[in-house]
Amino acid sequence: MKIVPIGERVLIKPIKKEEVTKSGIYIPESARETRKEGTVVAAGRRDDGSDLPLKPGDHVLYGGYSSDTFEIDSETYVFVPFKDILAKIE
Repeated sequence: MKIVPIGERVLIKPIKKEEVTKSGIYIPESARETRKEGTVVAAGRRDDGSDLPLKPGDHVLYGGYSSDTFEIDSETYVFVPFKDILAKIE
């Protein structure tokens, strides 16, 4: 299934946070890092038709509260407005 974001939106596959440390200690939900990061799956276009400066496979940090989370084939994805992308990790 191919999903194409409409407008200035980015489809991201979030990176799962560690639940257990390397030494086997369980990390409770309240103590886990809250940084939002993931891999770009698809990016929409600007209103003028130009491409967004992201491409599939880019590793990004994102923020904001207006993201939409959904699940397809037991995989979780997030739609994030482009304005909420904080940085591209290279």
